[in-house]
Amino acid sequence: MEKTPIRCAVYTRKSNDDGLEQDFNSLDAQRVSAENYIASQTHENWRLISKRYDDGGFTGGNMNRPALKALFEDIEAGLIDMVVVYKIDRLSRSLFDFSKIIELFEKHNVSFVSVTQSFNTSTSAGKLMLNILLSFAQFERELTGERIRDKFASSLKKGMWMGGVVPLGYEVQNRKLVINEDEAKIIRFIYSEFVKTESYCLIAQSLNQLGYRTKIKKLNTGETIGGHMFAPQAVFRILRNPYYKGCVIHKDNVYPGEHEAIIEEETWNRAQEIFAKHAEGKKPPKPSSSPALLSGLLRCAACDCLMSATSARKNGAVSYYYYTCKKHLKYKTCKSLYKTVPAEVLERNVIEEVLRIIKSPEIIMKINNLAEKQSDVAKADFLNAVKNLNESWKYLYAEEKRKVLQMLIKSVNVMDDGIKITLNLEDFDGFLVELAA
Repeated sequence: MEKTPIRCAVYTRKSNDDGLEQDFNSLDAQRVSAENYIASQTHENWRLISKRYDDGGFTGGNMNRPALKALFEDIEAGLIDMVVVYKIDRLSRSLFDFSKIIELFEKHNVSFVSVTQSFNTSTSAGKLMLNILLSFAQFERELTGERIRDKFASSLKKGMWMGGVVPLGYEVQNRKLVINEDEAKIIRFIYSEFVKTESYCLIAQSLNQLGYRTKIKKLNTGETIGGHMFAPQAVFRILRNPYYKGCVIHKDNVYPGEHEAIIEEETWNRAQEIFAKHAEGKKPPKPSSSPALLSGLLRCAACDCLMSATSARKNGAVSYYYYTCKKHLKYKTCKSLYKTVPAEVLERNVIEEVLRIIKSPEIIMKINNLAEKQSDVAKADFLNAVKNLNESWKYLYAEEKRKVLQMLIKSVNVMDDGIKITLNLEDFDGFLVELAA
């Protein structure tokens, strides 16, 4: 009696696209080895299916790969009995991802074979060997990451430019920062005016009136961002950036840099003395939200109109802040149960919900997709900015919080049974890039 045919799919992957244009490339070599192995199992009635599953130029660190997704779909459709790869790391380099892949295989009675490592998951010994090899693959991946981080830190200590967001006033030539004289004029203007006026808010107004704009950055996708009017916080960050005195930063440590300084040491120190003087006797900003943080975003669902920031006084001083339906303020005809809502409670609930939404699978996917478009260093800064948003939020000034919410939220509807938040996903990429910057 002839054995039931075992339908075999070959999956191949290469991390970068170097050499893929060749007539016989790495993907072809992997496939030939897998096809020969399948041919050697003809006595077991293994049969190669004609459909190809090739991922050229995709990392094995995640599962966001088109051919891998097509493979999963065909497995779920019952079209595959065996998956054959050249090495197990072609399928995944992540122990966590691989465990999910194997779980999918087992759910649909699909076995997995590695040609060069001579085992398959249809046996208990093969499953044991798979777990051992995956543990070492994960260890090697983490060890490589540690080496890269150590090299990165060591290079920064030597003052080398290691990539990332290029500061206004500089450009990159031969992997080094060099002064862009047109932009450097803006930096010198900011420092000279700050020494005179001691106000970065006034400087932002002057820059915008003179027609100056923020640095235009080009992403790997070819898109450009920046070129906006200067916000006070953008000027503040420039005044606090040690790169302009010829230094580099790594984890709050400042080291002498290889690049040329735009600002003299004396001018830099004078600017920092002004900040120190202004900070004397001042309490740190409260982590709680500030009045009118959601101004322009809140709507009364019952009246379909905006809600305005209002306040109440106690002993002659403003003590309580609210958001009130504009229709109620004008005509006293609002039918909502919540015509007036305490600002602090509402803002806290909205912020907590927004921070929760950012962790949802849909948003995480958008974050990962955008991060893949950055350089390796910019990607790390980018993901860290998103990862630490919950912690850093409470240290933002009210204007910074307001700016983040205005970019991220399209509207917040206040209803009798809760609130409905609509995110501005169309400009979500711009929000994430701004956050990382």
